[in-house]
Amino acid sequence: MLRWSQKSIARRAGRALLGAGCVGGAGCIFLYSTDPSFERSVRFWRHTGPIVAHYFLERWCSTDEADRDARFQRLHSLYAAKAREVVEELRGMFVKVAQVLSVRPEAVPEQYRNEFRKLQDCAPAARWDPIRHVLERDLGAPVAEVFDQIDQEPLGAASIGQAHRVVWQGRPAVVKVQYPDAAAMLRADFRCLELLLWLVSQDALTILQQVRQQFATELDYESEASHLRELHDAFQVAPDFKGRVVLPEPIPELTSGHVIGMGFLDGPKLEVALRSRLEALGVDLGKQGIGEWLAAQQRNGINKNFSTVQDAESSGSEESSTSFPWNRLTVVLRWVSLDAMLWLARKLANLRSGTGPTADLHSALRLVLDAHGYQLFFCPIFNADPHPGNILMMPDGRIGLIDFGQCRRLTSEQKAGLARLLQAVSQPVSPEADRQVAAAFEATGVKTKHGDPEFLALLPRLMFSRIHTEWVRGDIKETLQRDRIVEVPVHMVMAYRTAGSPNKLVNS
Repeated sequence: MLRWSQKSIARRAGRALLGAGCVGGAGCIFLYSTDPSFERSVRFWRHTGPIVAHYFLERWCSTDEADRDARFQRLHSLYAAKAREVVEELRGMFVKVAQVLSVRPEAVPEQYRNEFRKLQDCAPAARWDPIRHVLERDLGAPVAEVFDQIDQEPLGAASIGQAHRVVWQGRPAVVKVQYPDAAAMLRADFRCLELLLWLVSQDALTILQQVRQQFATELDYESEASHLRELHDAFQVAPDFKGRVVLPEPIPELTSGHVIGMGFLDGPKLEVALRSRLEALGVDLGKQGIGEWLAAQQRNGINKNFSTVQDAESSGSEESSTSFPWNRLTVVLRWVSLDAMLWLARKLANLRSGTGPTADLHSALRLVLDAHGYQLFFCPIFNADPHPGNILMMPDGRIGLIDFGQCRRLTSEQKAGLARLLQAVSQPVSPEADRQVAAAFEATGVKTKHGDPEFLALLPRLMFSRIHTEWVRGDIKETLQRDRIVEVPVHMVMAYRTAGSPNKLVNS
């Protein structure tokens, strides 16, 4: 009787477990088919799960720390390209986070940083129906009543929203509309990334948590509209930029909830203008993005300089120019943005003897860099995400600046610290100047593993100044390998993306 009772209990338990499994499976299938953020998380772990498991296996098999590091180096080389492919497939916030991590050498292996720098900002547009729903919900009236005309095809699409050209009360305008599921997708993306980095890299996890706070501000369209108003007004009263640099004027009547209305600025994006100029000069970029092409051109130029210096100072070393320490310089040169664009325009201007459309493009780029320097030091906020897709070459010769979703405020102390660093970097190289650069760099909150003074003097010169041929000598490799960065404050990362370009202009 007892045996029969035990069998009965076992059968009932089995049925309960089977039922729970079926319900759970059905629930997962339902979520996968109805909740885009859940489906996205499943796709993420389907791709990254085997990679994480391989890292854990190699960690478990390693005999000591040196052996583990050697094993991990092999895995970094094996999986870095795969990680980039996963990001390219999932897109959205993964692209933005990977781009930020590509300039964080204190926590992200070189192989991954190199791959993440190849990522381009682009996103598929959403269907019109959910966009129309957001417009009508947040503006409180049917689209046909609010606008004289609206283009259903977007001007551009990003990870959390897209922009549509409209005619409102007889004037051309733009409405930027946030996707209905943008907040849920952002939370899902960061949950996946936080769990992944918790498993494989505590240092990178700390950075990700800082990045999450920064990107979460992009969801706040009312704050973005306020930022746009602040910067628009600041440029309107600046004598150096009035009539030369223009930002879209916010339209309060079209700004509510997940919608921002602003004036329309006409003209091609800077990247399009540069690509057209290259094609006119007979340069074939093929399928490369202009950022990837520029990175290769800059790298080849520096390697040639390095080779020339080595030849001139040949002392029997068998090292060739291919041994130049790009693994240490990636923090400096590989975030291809406005500084690279200025470099390109300078090269193009040389081809046309400094006159004509290419020289005009070079002058326009100098103005762009001045404008970003003005934001950084003289405006209440600055755009912490400047790139060629946010810069327009307007038909009347003015420069248009758009997209202010990632703005940041610097305290007076942070601005003063950055200014002292740039001032120190601008001095000719000398022992005293090196001491000032190293002290100013540390004062910004940057920390290195060993606090090596030569490393601390060289790295900010590479970051914030034009590369000088006399720096590219054999001992630069030894200096850069002597130490490594372990901590960079978020405000310095964001400021570098903006300040690096104007400072290169000062030294060009």
